[in-house]
Amino acid sequence: RRPGGSGRGRESARVGAPPRSPGGGQGNRRETTMVCCCDRKLCEWLLRIGNALAALLGLLLLGCGLYLMFGPVNASNNLLEFLKLEQVPQSYALLTRFPIVVVCIGAAIFLLSAITFCVTGTSCGKCYYCVYSPLLMILSIAIAFAVVVLYLASKTIEGSDYQEIKILGFNLTPQLELLWTKGVVDDTETMCELQEVVQCSGYYDDQCVVPPGGNFTVQDVVTGCPAQFVLANSTGAPQPPSAVTNATLEALGDQVGWDVEKCYYEEQKTLSFGCLRTFAEIL
Repeated sequence: RRPGGSGRGRESARVGAPPRSPGGGQGNRRETTMVCCCDRKLCEWLLRIGNALAALLGLLLLGCGLYLMFGPVNASNNLLEFLKLEQVPQSYALLTRFPIVVVCIGAAIFLLSAITFCVTGTSCGKCYYCVYSPLLMILSIAIAFAVVVLYLASKTIEGSDYQEIKILGFNLTPQLELLWTKGVVDDTETMCELQEVVQCSGYYDDQCVVPPGGNFTVQDVVTGCPAQFVLANSTGAPQPPSAVTNATLEALGDQVGWDVEKCYYEEQKTLSFGCLRTFAEIL
């Protein structure tokens, strides 16, 4: 025996000591790194697949927008049949009215997805993820919040027979009416085009009926109906169909520089559907 302790003491020390894995601490680090590599490779492939699908979606939107802009006259109808969107005609009509918006959204989705696909797994990927991941999380939270808010708003809208738009308890109907009236007075031609696109007349249902019913005054008709606004400026009062001729409307069109005749007849076709109802249905 060597001085300094018995064999039993050394045995106890050996038993109490923590077990050492084969290869020491270095082996442990190698094993952990291998597991992380496998997990990262899997995540990178999932990210590539997701971004490839998103890039295809962006290309589809980009192609649809370009087709609407440069396609034939009936491009909108052809696309409606191809995409099977007959159940949402007003929303589709409003979207196709601004094809440049579709092009920009499609291009943005495609570029972001393509860049992410190419950067994934490269040496500069880590820096890119520092920006990409928080951005994706913020967008996800914003979309989830918007979906919940719009769902709650839709329930309120249905309960009011599409005559009120309330979001988070705030009634936006009067503010939207002020914007509508301002649009009719300041940019009558654009409001006429908007009525034609979404197939509505005036702000409220039956607002453009002449003579006006019990719920509306002459002033309501003039400030809420673009075609009647032009007629009132010319003749001093809104006019029923029996008092209006094609020659009168053509003369007005020449005077203001756009097609008043088309605007008037489109307005008369959908008298019972106010644009508030149509926008509420779209929402």
